[in-house]
Amino acid sequence: MSENARILIVDDDEALLEALPEALRLRMNGIQIDTSQTALEALDLIRKTDYDAIVSDIKLPGMDGLVLMTEIKQVRPGTPTLLITGHGEHDLAVRALRGGAYDFVQKPIDRDYFVASLERAIRVRRLDRQVAEQRVELERHARVLHNVDRGVFLVDDDDVIRFWNPAAGVITGLDAENVIGRRVGEAVPGWAAIGPEVPIATVPGPGSIQAKTLPLEIDGRELWLSISGVKFEDGIVYTFRNLTEDRALDELKSDFVATVSHELRTPLAAIYGCARTLLRSDLRLGEEDSARLLELIAQESERLTRIVGDILLANQIDARRLRLTDQEFDPVGLVRDVVAEVEAGLTGKEGISIEAVTPESAALVSGDEDRLRQVLLNLIDNAVKYSPEGGRVEIELELRDSGLRIAVRDEGLGIPHGEQQRIFGKFYRVDPQQTRGVGGTGLGLYICRELARRMEGRVSVSSREGEGSTFVVDLPLLPSSAREQAVRVAT
Repeated sequence: MSENARILIVDDDEALLEALPEALRLRMNGIQIDTSQTALEALDLIRKTDYDAIVSDIKLPGMDGLVLMTEIKQVRPGTPTLLITGHGEHDLAVRALRGGAYDFVQKPIDRDYFVASLERAIRVRRLDRQVAEQRVELERHARVLHNVDRGVFLVDDDDVIRFWNPAAGVITGLDAENVIGRRVGEAVPGWAAIGPEVPIATVPGPGSIQAKTLPLEIDGRELWLSISGVKFEDGIVYTFRNLTEDRALDELKSDFVATVSHELRTPLAAIYGCARTLLRSDLRLGEEDSARLLELIAQESERLTRIVGDILLANQIDARRLRLTDQEFDPVGLVRDVVAEVEAGLTGKEGISIEAVTPESAALVSGDEDRLRQVLLNLIDNAVKYSPEGGRVEIELELRDSGLRIAVRDEGLGIPHGEQQRIFGKFYRVDPQQTRGVGGTGLGLYICRELARRMEGRVSVSSREGEGSTFVVDLPLLPSSAREQAVRVAT
């Protein structure tokens, strides 16, 4: 145990400084021994060398062993110090122990006892060093765990959480101070349900076990965590990452495929049916019937074009590839043209009336006319779809000092209050099962919102279920003259 150990002996007795080291070298293999006759010289050596143990006589010239021990505690607080006392100096021995001495040895020295005590002191010092090294390593690992983007927490054998890194707090919303020291089943809502399902590895290392994706509901939020654990001597270390957005994206993709498949199937079936009918040689069709079938093919082809156009436009928006133009246009003329275009396509929509409420005329404004047209067409199309029993659709244009305000009102189904913040989401539909006969890709309102944002405006909605809805578009599109004046002032 004493091999390669290094100690310091401090004593003003030259004979002892010669005899004691020789005796120790015979009994303790490989030990290295430095000696000093004064406390001041000893302190210089102690500052330079981290000894495994220090042996000092209590009675030293200038600075006694008790004062030296106090100085040692300041310089090397972890180094054990053994003090040598004269025969009968019990009071000094007691003071030495109270002052923090590891042990005391009386003169004449019992060498067996002295060697045994010194070996224990060296062992304690080495264990202290190992603990200190392990603490430094643990602190280093803790700093790493504090900075990783995965949630990490440690649960001991009593199911008490002992470590909870910042990523775990960010992902779950549970702060470390509120979970550490508590049983995991109490601190983490829903853990009782998912805890037994978490795969636990007995050997650490990549690929040792496959993480499992499990749901966890915290404060009304559903989180999907990819989680696994590793068993060690005193508990289990769990690691997890948040897959909620990935899962939502997967669901969004599934919704997209299902929605688009359904929306494409209807016009494709109509086109195919009309085309097959026209191609039949055994069926004589009159001119009127043929024209009606061709008109249906044209209408459904336009419907397909709109669906594909919405998909491509949504992709351009998401990829930030959309470019806006800046040109002068007449907002009153634009609204009236859009209304006329929608009215022309209302074939088969009985009971729907569309009305434009606009000033007689207005100054030209600067902006992207085509993108604003797209917004209005989508909003009016949405109003018509959600008015299956007919009613009035009104498009009102209002010119303000801050720009344009366009409101699209309908008297249709309305939107439940809880759905009104969600309807602008991608592929979201109020009636996904089409129980009320309302179809669509769920892209129209998403496109409206994103186009308005890119034109530095916004789209808002107010609605009451069963009483219709009002969508309002606010855009900072100023008359060209006012805009030019603003640019001159700014420059």
